Amino acid sequence: MSTRKTLEILDLYTLETRELSVPQISEIMNIPQSSVYRYIRILKEKKYLMETNRGTYRLGLRFLEMNNMINLNNELSLAATPVMTQLMNETQETTVLVILSGFQTICIENISSSFHMVKVSSEPGKFIPLYAGASSKAILAYMGNDAVNKLFKHGIVQKHTENTITDKNALLDNLKDIRTLGYAESDNELDEGVYTYAVPIFSTHTIIGSLSVAGPRERMIQKDKEQLIASLKKAAQQIEQNI
Repeated sequence: MSTRKTLEILDLYTLETRELSVPQISEIMNIPQSSVYRYIRILKEKKYLMETNRGTYRLGLRFLEMNNMINLNNELSLAATPVMTQLMNETQETTVLVILSGFQTICIENISSSFHMVKVSSEPGKFIPLYAGASSKAILAYMGNDAVNKLFKHGIVQKHTENTITDKNALLDNLKDIRTLGYAESDNELDEGVYTYAVPIFSTHTIIGSLSVAGPRERMIQKDKEQLIASLKKAAQQIEQNI
């Protein structure tokens, strides 16, 4: 089945064209109605289209869900930026905000340290493995064991550095510790020479992202760990209150 054709059907919908019938789609795209039905069946199953009582099709609830996610991401970024800037000034290290995106996380905000430069994978718009690094594991820890099982079942887990955890039981133990402590930390796990602390961010008791502080290992291990974690947790709470 052509993915392109499926997407082209969705592209037919506009503010002026909110409902379409199978014959209309068939005529516009110049493809058999039997093919249109096959494409629509998949789109209905995935909630991208819904059938009306007139036998036509309109955009489905999946788009509303996606719109809500986009709005939440925008709200999260707006709520987090001033808090992250304050945290960066307080710790003098880079602060990072990531959210879940399928079997990965994606960085939506990065306030680079104006005191010390550090190169990290967590740059705005960049995808990050869900199983590696404190930023991602602070999210994965609250997604349940099924999420971890799927990562290994689909062969997604791989080494990025010598410190990347690629054993399932070891990763599950690590995630359990994260839940117990309320924070994650990683040492050369995703980026060589980078040490990171991260805490989860929740919205109505659902994990939506994480906030982290990252810096060169030799400098981070000299910091007051308890104070840094306390500052991170306080910042995360402020963000949660603002969204």
